[in-house]
Amino acid sequence: MHEPARIGYAQARVQARLGARPSEAFWRELEAGRELAHLVDWVRTSALAAAVTAVPADVDIHALESRLRRHWAATCEEIAGWYPQSARESMRWLRWLPLLPALASLSRGKPIPPWLRQDPALGTIVSAEPDERAGQLRERGLAPLAQAFAESADLAAAWHRHWRDSWPAASGTALERLDRALARLQPGAEAGRGPGFDALVDATGAEARRLFRRNVCTPTAGLCLLVLLWLDQLRLRAALATARLFGAGEAT
Repeated sequence: MHEPARIGYAQARVQARLGARPSEAFWRELEAGRELAHLVDWVRTSALAAAVTAVPADVDIHALESRLRRHWAATCEEIAGWYPQSARESMRWLRWLPLLPALASLSRGKPIPPWLRQDPALGTIVSAEPDERAGQLRERGLAPLAQAFAESADLAAAWHRHWRDSWPAASGTALERLDRALARLQPGAEAGRGPGFDALVDATGAEARRLFRRNVCTPTAGLCLLVLLWLDQLRLRAALATARLFGAGEAT
């Protein structure tokens, strides 16, 4: 498929995916719930259903989060596949966002939680000797983070630097604005969910929607959609994890 035709095909797909995103009424219902089983059933009525496929009511919190990370990685891969090769790396790079907090903790020598040893993306890195882990990042597709990891530097900043370097040519200022909006949501921000987190999600979403409308039929639209889907991922994770940890029947 020639590039203009592929861009047109991609735009039709991203428009459809944008239109299928859950409404605010959906989120209000989800975020007000306390029983995980009810919330999972509610998610299964939405465009996010694939994120909770085969999730049992008694799922372990780490298994739940692993499932959400896998779903997010698959989403990035799917949307990248709609676009020409020149745009795909910038879209695929977004799949690492959920793992940045764990990588940062590992780079600083903090205790390793058991779930991290079992993670399919990071388990190999964790099992290596500390002075070999930066090299393992290079073998796992995370070479742009290896130096920051070895120096216990800011991994989020390193992530953003590579993301900017991977943008399609002639992206203009739109992606610079998108990057600034995304950077406001530091990795792990949903852990402190509250008015501040909600305001950041709203502001980032508003900017991504504006940029989407102004950049139709370009790869920028696909990146804007992915940022919007990432916001959905954050809200979904926060709601499900809260219900699993603190919901009805969980506290003793």
